[in-house]
Amino acid sequence: MNEEIETIVRTEDGVRVAVSQWSNDSVWLSLQAHHATMHVTFTRAETEQLFAGLKAILDLPIAEQ
Repeated sequence: MNEEIETIVRTEDGVRVAVSQWSNDSVWLSLQAHHATMHVTFTRAETEQLFAGLKAILDLPIAEQ
């Protein structure tokens, strides 16, 4: 039995972002906001590219205010 993996984040701007396993080698990303819905599936390689980009951004130093 496979456990479904899903993460949902609601942003300060009211956007719902959901990511879940689509199949054994794909990821489903869904964005929902007022009057808009969008979704996309990523292959494993595309997901790794996205993850690397997010990690690079998070690794940047936080600007002092």
